[in-house]
Amino acid sequence: MKYLFYIASFILITSLSVQKSYSQNPKQTKKHKPKKPKKKGEPYVPQYHDRDSDGDGIPDGRDKCIHTPKGEPVTPFGCPYDVDFDGVYDYEDQCKDQAGPRENNGCPWGDKDNDGIMDNLDECPDVPGIKVFHGCPDTDGDGIKDKDDQCPKQRGTIAYKGCPPPFVDKDGDGIGDYDDLCPSVPGVKSNKGCPEIKAEEKKILDEAFKNLLFETNSDVIVESSYNSLNKLASLLINHPKYKLHLEGHTDNVGNDDANMDLSKRRAISVKNYLVQRGVQEYRISTDGFGETRPVDTNDTENGRHNNRRVEMNIIYPEQQ
Repeated sequence: MKYLFYIASFILITSLSVQKSYSQNPKQTKKHKPKKPKKKGEPYVPQYHDRDSDGDGIPDGRDKCIHTPKGEPVTPFGCPYDVDFDGVYDYEDQCKDQAGPRENNGCPWGDKDNDGIMDNLDECPDVPGIKVFHGCPDTDGDGIKDKDDQCPKQRGTIAYKGCPPPFVDKDGDGIGDYDDLCPSVPGVKSNKGCPEIKAEEKKILDEAFKNLLFETNSDVIVESSYNSLNKLASLLINHPKYKLHLEGHTDNVGNDDANMDLSKRRAISVKNYLVQRGVQEYRISTDGFGETRPVDTNDTENGRHNNRRVEMNIIYPEQQ
């Protein structure tokens, strides 16, 4: 009973205080007076939560997209459909069934030139290129992308804007010093400007070249190549002043950057094998050109086979 008395007292005091506050502030009292009911026949004025601003049948009170174009089908929440869930509504999405960014009208970025670099990141989207040049090609493999190269089909230097330097041929063999591995000694084009090698040495070099095989998409040398490489190692060991230059090349199948990397790794792999067989490391130089220097067409299997190679050039002591 004691608790009931306290509760009743609290309710009474609260009620009086509310009445007192109303009486002390008439303006507030007016605010709290209930509105008079509308007379019959008086027009109904819809409240915000009853409006349908975009006419999609969903009241604004629960419409999450109150500016949907008229006639566009909507979800129970009043928003247009987005079938591929890419954040671009179907009525403005040019690829309704494929997710894509708004910057590309809801379509995924394509790769028009099939170089493995999406068009939004490709500075040359219509021409196959390589990743290091943001999708632009370097046809002559001189490290200068074609669009900045004034001689895109001839290896050149940055100093000459991608063109080869002025023709200088110190040894008079018809091969410019820029492309001559032996610029001080007359040589032949087939041996990169170095003298034609002796018949017995050429045979060993050709055998090593022809029998050299790697595991698919790898720099691991196949065991059947060992015998020929061993003969090449013996030749270099027996002629301690000889040097060897190795160049790796690939066909055009696959990613350009991956091919460039593979060509370099394969040349290095051959070098490592010869070093393990006793050839001094400093006597062997390597380079890789990926798919930039084909010797045959890439349209046939035989042509692609010929383009997948590691070229070998012996440099004689008198060329040092």
